[in-house]
Amino acid sequence: MKKDISRFIGIIMCCIPVATLAQTSEKITSPVNLYKEGRQLFLQKSYAAAVPPLKAFMSQQPSDEMLRMDTEYMLACAAYELKDKNRIARLRSYLDEFPDTPYANRIYALMAAGYFYEAKYDEALALFNSSRLDLLGNEERDDMTYLLATSYLKVGDIKEAAIWFETLRASSGKYETDCTYYLSYIRYTQKRYDEALKGFLSLQDNSKYRALAPYYIAEIYAVKRNYDKAEIVAQNYLSAYPNNEHSAEMYRILGDSYYHMHRYQQAVTAFQSYLQQDSKPRRDALYMLGLAYFQTGVYSKAASTLGEVTAPNDALTQNAYLHMGLSYLQLAEKNKARMAFEQAAASDADRKIKEQAAYNYALCIHETSYSAFGESVTVFEKFLNEFPNSSYADMVSNYLIEVYMNTRSYEAALKSISRIAQPGKRILEAKQKILFQLGTQAFANTHFEQAIDYFNQSINLGQYNRQTKADALYWRGESYYRLNRMQEAGRNFTEYLQLTQQTDNEMYALAHYNLGYIAFHRKDYAEAQNWFQKYARLEKGENNAALADAYNRIGDSYLNTRRFEEAKHYYAQAEAMNTSSGDYSFYQLALVSGLQKDYAGKITLLNRLVGKYPNSPYAINAIYEKGRSYVLNDNNTQAITAFKELLSKYPESPVSRKAAAEIGLLYYQNEEYAKAIEAYKHVIQKYPGSEEARLSMRDMKSIYVDMNRIDEFAALANSLPGNIRFEASEQDSLTYMAAEKIYMRGRIEEAKASFNKYVQTFPDGAFGLNANYYLCLIGKEQKNYDMILLHSGRLLEYPDNPFLEEALILRAEVQFNQHQFAEALKSYQLLKEKAIQTDRRLLAETGMLRSAALLKDDIEVIHAATALLAEAKLSPELANEALYYRAKAYLNQQAESKAMTDLKVLAKDTRNLYGAEAKFLVAQQLYNAKEYAAAEKELLNYIDQSTPHTYWLARSFVLLSDVYVAMGKNLDARQYLLSLQQNYTGNDDIANMIESRLKNLNK
Repeated sequence: MKKDISRFIGIIMCCIPVATLAQTSEKITSPVNLYKEGRQLFLQKSYAAAVPPLKAFMSQQPSDEMLRMDTEYMLACAAYELKDKNRIARLRSYLDEFPDTPYANRIYALMAAGYFYEAKYDEALALFNSSRLDLLGNEERDDMTYLLATSYLKVGDIKEAAIWFETLRASSGKYETDCTYYLSYIRYTQKRYDEALKGFLSLQDNSKYRALAPYYIAEIYAVKRNYDKAEIVAQNYLSAYPNNEHSAEMYRILGDSYYHMHRYQQAVTAFQSYLQQDSKPRRDALYMLGLAYFQTGVYSKAASTLGEVTAPNDALTQNAYLHMGLSYLQLAEKNKARMAFEQAAASDADRKIKEQAAYNYALCIHETSYSAFGESVTVFEKFLNEFPNSSYADMVSNYLIEVYMNTRSYEAALKSISRIAQPGKRILEAKQKILFQLGTQAFANTHFEQAIDYFNQSINLGQYNRQTKADALYWRGESYYRLNRMQEAGRNFTEYLQLTQQTDNEMYALAHYNLGYIAFHRKDYAEAQNWFQKYARLEKGENNAALADAYNRIGDSYLNTRRFEEAKHYYAQAEAMNTSSGDYSFYQLALVSGLQKDYAGKITLLNRLVGKYPNSPYAINAIYEKGRSYVLNDNNTQAITAFKELLSKYPESPVSRKAAAEIGLLYYQNEEYAKAIEAYKHVIQKYPGSEEARLSMRDMKSIYVDMNRIDEFAALANSLPGNIRFEASEQDSLTYMAAEKIYMRGRIEEAKASFNKYVQTFPDGAFGLNANYYLCLIGKEQKNYDMILLHSGRLLEYPDNPFLEEALILRAEVQFNQHQFAEALKSYQLLKEKAIQTDRRLLAETGMLRSAALLKDDIEVIHAATALLAEAKLSPELANEALYYRAKAYLNQQAESKAMTDLKVLAKDTRNLYGAEAKFLVAQQLYNAKEYAAAEKELLNYIDQSTPHTYWLARSFVLLSDVYVAMGKNLDARQYLLSLQQNYTGNDDIANMIESRLKNLNK
């Protein structure tokens, strides 16, 4: 034990006693007498007394060179003997001044000894080897030889040290005991235990070494597995020296002996005493203590103690991990057991331990259904490859089939099955199910084509499992439906209904609902009505929104076949359910009343609609329809009031354009010509280029003709915008019509030239809006984005023209794709203001959301997402996207509570990318709030739930390690990081995260 060397080396050093010589009272003043007195005292080894007369002699500046050299020698030696701090410098200075001195050999030896006492062993060795120790006096030779041997020991050259200690022991009685000790120690370090033991035994009664030699004796007995003797030596020592500085080591040796004699409780007691006295315990001692805890059933302490010895990758670590895993199993902590077994199985130090650990690891994976990175499959397959002749092989093979049937690691399982040359029926059934699950996974991530491919493969395998095939048909139908391939979707839903045996679940009901929509889209209202009614009978109240929507579609179907009472019945049922589509039901009820010529009833319903649903997109149409009802009821005054209300509340709406024209017409019919002219002028000025403006100009001309004020009309017409006349000039009309016919015939390039010629020839032509719109369409077809921006911009100059919505859609899409997100946002915002149809409003809100997100405009993101989420008919995929962006914006705005609400909704489905990240972010927020227990629970749930988006799962492992560090569970933190390091294969920043955290933990 090297630390003991420093305690004992140099204890026996050359030490020459100083004899006191009585000073004579005679006053000596002559230089010669001073020299003689000093020399005499020096020879008597009275160095302190010799210095004054020698210095006094030198102060007389003697001329005798020999006397001066001899005096300086004595002064230099006296400095050495008196331990002067400058002694080495004095000795070296003497040699520099008297290089030919006969004392040079001894001076070198003294300088070497000086360096030794300053612990500069390399310098000491250099000078010792520059001198001839054999020329010194016997006593001084032995002293210097002892220092030489000890210097070699200090620098780790035990071979040279042993040679000099052997030499010294043979020649010196003074150092025989010390040499025996150091030679025994050297043999001990060389693992020549028999020789070392013989030497230490000879010293056990020596007063100087009796407190140290027993340590080595006991240690050697333990190494040689003579544990009974080691126990006796250790116990005797601790009885004799209970508080000795070496007692800690004796407790360790005692624990070691008890452990190997299977006296585990006594081993625990001894090791505990050792730990109390040694703050830096030996790794093997901790290892044996951990196993002793295991053997005595103290599993929690066994796991934690063994966890402290698992840093290096060796057999001890491997076995420690194995027993940690076994301990955790006893504690019912299977996740921790799994990770411990995983580390043991990863080591090749001992094949038998590896096999046992690998088997237990596989069992833990299976029993906990753990498969974060596909381990549930790979662990069994890997075991069979590594240990084909294992006694566990048959059981593992059976487990593997179970895993195929139940795993969530679909891709890993599919790859594993593909390596089986002749799969049996159960494995093919598992493959059918795995392909189906991969399809649903792709569907959840909106990869519908990929989903169809997986469902095809699953269906084509056959009916190893009838219900799996039926479910694959259903979801393939959903995929086709999302791609607007209705015929294929309908065929799949029909086949699903014929094959499925589960007729009481939501999926069975929704198949009818989807078939109803497919029929509805192809305007087969009788069939649509039939399917929706079947759905309504099957729906058990789990999906009120879909049920209300089905009632609305049944009402629509009856309406289209003019069965008004039945339509009203279903609209009323839908509205009574108080879902987000209630405003539509109310609006349709009003329309049906109008069709039944119950205009008063229609007006009442429309008024109630506006009152009950003030923010409804149908509110605009409701006011317009109210006006039309008054018209049909011959109440022009009330009709004008309703239309003016519409113009006041929604001046930019295309419906308002129609209402404005109706006001002019009503005044005209009432023969209120002045008011009619003002109304028509408003239409022409507000909506130039529109059909309503053209009709208004026609009616206004009729008014002026009736009033015989033709000249006044001509002047007025010339002053109004848009160069609109009652009839466009013949050249204008023919030029446009020719271009339009060319376009309709598919001669795109020729049509492009013709339309460009038209807008250049007739910049204010009657068909300018139409021409610019067609040029936008040609730009889209030719992917000429500058052309789209140019001509859509011209259309935007007339904010209420009939082509505005289509122009905004084309313009916004180009701006977005060209990363002009600020401009795209403005276009989508304008589109939302103008859009009447639900699908266009959804398109606008979606574009606003994505543009704002890319602009990092959190406030606009929150606004757009909230508007989008309020839509009644919103696909789950789009809802997830809106929730995700809004949550991220809330986080940026430090609105953590609102963010958590959205994130928790998303985190329910980790199959899609939004849910995968959201689940991590929920845990991250809990960690940030220092709610570590809640964060741990969330992360463990995530790991158990898993996700195909492995990056976020890996981030969750890293975060879990941070949580455990914060909780003071460093061992758990390290285990999760090591497990992640072994199983995650992504090429990203995860590796650096793992490395930096492991580095901090290892500190």
